[in-house]
Amino acid sequence: MTTVLGQVASDPALTPDLVLPFVILDLAIIFVVARSVGALFRHFGQPVVVGEILAGVLLGPTLLGDTVFLWGNSPSFLHCDTSLGSAGIPSITSCVFPPQARSILGVIGQIALILFMFLVGLEFDVDTIKGKVRGILSVSVSVIALPVALGFAIAPFLYNAKFVGGFGTPDQASRTSFALMVGAMLAVTAFPVMARILQEKRLIQSVMGATGVAAAAVVTVMMFLTVSLAVGVARDASAGSMATRFIGTGIYLAVLFLLVKPALRPLGRAYERRGSMSPELFGGLLVLAFGSAFVADRIGINIIIGAFLAGIVVPAPRSALFHEASNRLTEVTTVALLPVFLAFSGLNTDFTKLGISFVGGIALFLAAGVAGKWAGGAVGARLAGMTWAEGNVLGILMNCRGLLVLVAALLALNAGVITGPLQAGAVLMALITTAMTGPLFDAFLPRTQQVTTAHDGLPPDSQTP
Repeated sequence: MTTVLGQVASDPALTPDLVLPFVILDLAIIFVVARSVGALFRHFGQPVVVGEILAGVLLGPTLLGDTVFLWGNSPSFLHCDTSLGSAGIPSITSCVFPPQARSILGVIGQIALILFMFLVGLEFDVDTIKGKVRGILSVSVSVIALPVALGFAIAPFLYNAKFVGGFGTPDQASRTSFALMVGAMLAVTAFPVMARILQEKRLIQSVMGATGVAAAAVVTVMMFLTVSLAVGVARDASAGSMATRFIGTGIYLAVLFLLVKPALRPLGRAYERRGSMSPELFGGLLVLAFGSAFVADRIGINIIIGAFLAGIVVPAPRSALFHEASNRLTEVTTVALLPVFLAFSGLNTDFTKLGISFVGGIALFLAAGVAGKWAGGAVGARLAGMTWAEGNVLGILMNCRGLLVLVAALLALNAGVITGPLQAGAVLMALITTAMTGPLFDAFLPRTQQVTTAHDGLPPDSQTP
């Protein structure tokens, strides 16, 4: 950006008539690569979502960035000089996915996440967690407290120029904000990815699946509140403003369950009388999903919580409403739109920033992440009266990070708390922990199913540990 005669003159950018073709081209590329890589991973017994995460990384600067492919003479039809301006470096990633189109892809990805999490909330059977509140709270507390404690334990070893934002400058992140942010990233559970894995395994309505999803919802709310607290500390926000965010969360939940949920009951009765979902009802559900996501975002607990809770408060008959809404939304959301969100995150990740000197710190970060979530889930479930087998499977599910750790890492990077290499380490954590979830889940699930079968007919809280 340059200044001419006291006026700010910005670098050129793509005109609107050029942005749309790039968005269409980028969507086509994402669909092809995501479907291809996802199918390959499914062939090897991995959840499709792991392949879709990797597809985004493959399209990003790690493989196709300026470190590997520097385009001195890029094709004219890509308009690299116009889209990147004087500050941009032409590469396959930066030219094919220009900033102006990438911002729109980010919005599409967020919309996909709202719709997906709304369907997850709508499918979630609240009756399956009755009598399991103790387990949900115990698991939730354990998989938050232990990772955050580990975050404070390892933060002194990572507090250096490699990982701390603005290190050695007046903008250097404080030790407290850095430790809070590391703890938040370690505490992440892949709410949407875990839900999708359970969907693929057809276990999301089981007691174990419902407990895992409910605990993940609590964990995600607390994780984003921890991120907000860390950002507030980094930006020297007042204690009053941070307290307001926590109070706002309580008010939001109270309004949603005490006012909105009862107000929606006539819609459920109207659906039962009609026997099918009218366009007006379908539109009303979308308004609920996006409205709740907006409020949650403004409070600071993220859109996915708002969308999930919107699905939770939809009145009976929930199963019938889910069936019709799913028929209209699932294919478009999970096959077409959700891969855009996953690809967008990969486009903002560059593994070439990681050198040999970063290996020790990243390894410590990964080890603390796996140990904290897996052990926290197992111990929390055991304290709630579940068996070690059940707790072990829940710990495996809680350890799945998916893309939420990238959301937290991006917030930390934008706030100047962490550096790009630590953000890349978060992507590595997402890939490793999500990839290991499927095989470990399949390996330990049969033992848990035997325990569950032995407990059939017993009330949930009276099962023998």
